[in-house]
Amino acid sequence: MLLTVFGNLSQQIMPHFVTQRALYESRERPSKTYSWVVFIISNLIVEMPWNTLGGIILFFSWYYPIGLYRNAQPTDAVAERGGLMFLFLWSFVMFAGTFTHLVVAGIETAETAGNVGNLLFSLCLIFNG
Repeated sequence: MLLTVFGNLSQQIMPHFVTQRALYESRERPSKTYSWVVFIISNLIVEMPWNTLGGIILFFSWYYPIGLYRNAQPTDAVAERGGLMFLFLWSFVMFAGTFTHLVVAGIETAETAGNVGNLLFSLCLIFNG
């Protein structure tokens, strides 16, 4: 159930990317200020701190309140399991950001890209377990 936040993350990223892409296509691409690759990489780098902050909030509001840390106490692996769970959540929010950029880069409107993104994410969940 925790992974259902993908749709919300993607709906928040897409409109900003569409605005930035319109600005890039109207101003930077004709003047050849920088390339499309630099534009995509800069958008991904800007998302990384926010995705990390979201991963931290997601971890602390989910892992400790439901008591998952208690499962590791008999084995003395509380820190390792907590760290691994944080890395799983952090990699998920990073995947959500990069996957959203991948989908919205080729589609003109954020609404259509949101529908396609949710469909593709559902297919990822169905076929990957």
